[in-house]
Amino acid sequence: MLNCPIHSVAPLLPHSGAMVLLDQIAEYDDTHLVAYADITERHLFVVDGQLPLIGAIEIMAQGVAALAGCWAHDRGEPVQLGFLLGSRKYELFAASVPVGSRLKISVTASLQDSNGFGVFDAALFWVSGPLDLPPQHLLAQAKLNVFSPPDVAAYLQQEVST
Repeated sequence: MLNCPIHSVAPLLPHSGAMVLLDQIAEYDDTHLVAYADITERHLFVVDGQLPLIGAIEIMAQGVAALAGCWAHDRGEPVQLGFLLGSRKYELFAASVPVGSRLKISVTASLQDSNGFGVFDAALFWVSGPLDLPPQHLLAQAKLNVFSPPDVAAYLQQEVST
């Protein structure tokens, strides 16, 4: 098991460069992960000093990917590509947050099968920054449906040939 907090998140994600939206993994276990994202001017989705929370789904999905990356590391396996298939009960409780905000991502596995399908309860909270909100204020939540095939290369080859 990795020692938390983890400040180098990129090796645990199938993302690179500016697409890595998480800055720290605070904790994880067999079913749950807590991570943080610091919103800076260089954040991929920032527009005019604000992060529109329509992008919250991608931040929460990266929480799922980070949890899968932690699990892969613990098994001695490489990080695998996964797909966000969709969401249910996606709710936004704010339109945007300003640069300088720190966000908390919480994901919990609620269903997983051996074929690579999973459902995760995900939430995004405001922790600190230039807003008049109480800490742990809920910004967004959703049930994320994901798919990570056991053999990604074979799956992608199959999809290309059909």
